[in-house]
Amino acid sequence: MIRAFAHGPASIPYPTGRHNLLSGPACPRGTAVPLSDMKMSDKFERNPEQHDRAMNEAFPVYIERVMLRAIMARRLVPGTCLSEGRLAFAFGASRATVREALVRLQGRGLVHVVAKRGWFIPEQGCDEIRATCEARRIIQTGILTLTVPLSARDAASVRHHLARQHAALEDGDIIHTCFLLADFHVCLTRLIHNPAMTESMRSLMARSCLARATPTFHTARAVHAAHTAIMEAMGDGDMPRARALLLERIEASAVPPPHDSPHPPDLRAALAPVLYRIEREKALSSPAPISHRQSETQA
Repeated sequence: MIRAFAHGPASIPYPTGRHNLLSGPACPRGTAVPLSDMKMSDKFERNPEQHDRAMNEAFPVYIERVMLRAIMARRLVPGTCLSEGRLAFAFGASRATVREALVRLQGRGLVHVVAKRGWFIPEQGCDEIRATCEARRIIQTGILTLTVPLSARDAASVRHHLARQHAALEDGDIIHTCFLLADFHVCLTRLIHNPAMTESMRSLMARSCLARATPTFHTARAVHAAHTAIMEAMGDGDMPRARALLLERIEASAVPPPHDSPHPPDLRAALAPVLYRIEREKALSSPAPISHRQSETQA
């Protein structure tokens, strides 16, 4: 889902009346503008009501995406209390907007609400883990049938994702590595060009992550190697090997979670590294600024 963050949410403006985790310094002309400094388009300036309507529709989706990514990165763990007030402050949004995002996550089975206590990330019991793994087996083996052997374009897309996994490992960024390892399966689902199926897989992978502890770098490298082997088998058209390797990865996630679950972190501390990575990706995906004088010289 990196691609979605690099292009979709980065274009979503939001209120800037107070400090929040997404705030950043103003960028020079021609560079990527931080979310907090983004202005309305000319069309929205002429029609503020249209801008408000667009924001009301888009911003809850952005918050949902950030929190999905935080779950897949193991930053939001079972037992975390999702305070509407704290999230509203973190995102610079209203509580109503945050509540809409939480309702969307509830529809994915990733949060639940407790009367008089609020929103929480739920524990994943053995039945939930088995159901998630069974759904993944059905969907992902079907995806292999539709995509093996990989086309040159699809192979390039998967290789690009694996290169990003490798780069995150080399950077020593276990948080981003966790996200990319989980997002690998979303990347494979994206190859069939079915948005509904892709979103279903994203929800399933987020649930799988709730049932797993943060891996060590040694474990993460082993998973990366397994993903590389899956891609190579798919590229070679070796369906039996690709299926066996994929099912092995799914079975590895069927192990019940340990009883000593990690202590839920502070919301701001949990979201900060995820938001930092999103801003970094957005900056890297933006074209380098070109001065007016430089363009004249080239002309």
